[in-house]
Amino acid sequence: MSLDDLSWWPAGMTNLRDLHRHHGREASTHAASYAGRYQGQRAAMVFDVVASRQRRYNQRVEPMVEKFKTTPAARDLDALAEHGPGDGYGLRAGEAQTMQGVAAGLLRYCQRHGTGEEEGVGRWATSAAPFEHAPKLEPYVGSVKGMGPALLAYLRMRCGADAIKPDLRVRDALNRLGFQVPSDEHAILVGRPRRRRPPQRLPARTRPTPLVACR
Repeated sequence: MSLDDLSWWPAGMTNLRDLHRHHGREASTHAASYAGRYQGQRAAMVFDVVASRQRRYNQRVEPMVEKFKTTPAARDLDALAEHGPGDGYGLRAGEAQTMQGVAAGLLRYCQRHGTGEEEGVGRWATSAAPFEHAPKLEPYVGSVKGMGPALLAYLRMRCGADAIKPDLRVRDALNRLGFQVPSDEHAILVGRPRRRRPPQRLPARTRPTPLVACR
């Protein structure tokens, strides 16, 4: 069984392709600037991601981020991991600790792989893709208390990865195109349109044996 077996999938894909024909170039330009917004400001990126949960972005989150940028903790990931974001933002219980934990996790990844912040966060975002449905298994950021599928995906997007934040706005946008995606985060991730890739044949030495394949 595949997504093509869903009765509403063909109509949704037709509408999406039509939307892409008319606005694809504009969307690609926006996506590139979206990923680059926090280049050289990765501590502010972490603050943005954690603070974005259940807050109006333009009205609440952006002013909070701008205020944070003026503080010593915004210097880099190391400063945020060591000192936390500080007070005066109206953060919920545990959010400051989540920011510290995420910054520390990204730093740990960079140190283990011998990279600076910019290269490291990009590489981390790509490496975390297999954990989109099970963020707690991701050992650097997803396992931090307070992180879930939506925030992990959002952080990966801000780092430049090809991802989608599984929230209600995304679900509503998909459903307006004719998809019938429920509100569950995992359903949004499964139901999102994906680029088709031709099947790849594994080299003989890496193919699963018949016994493994039947498990």
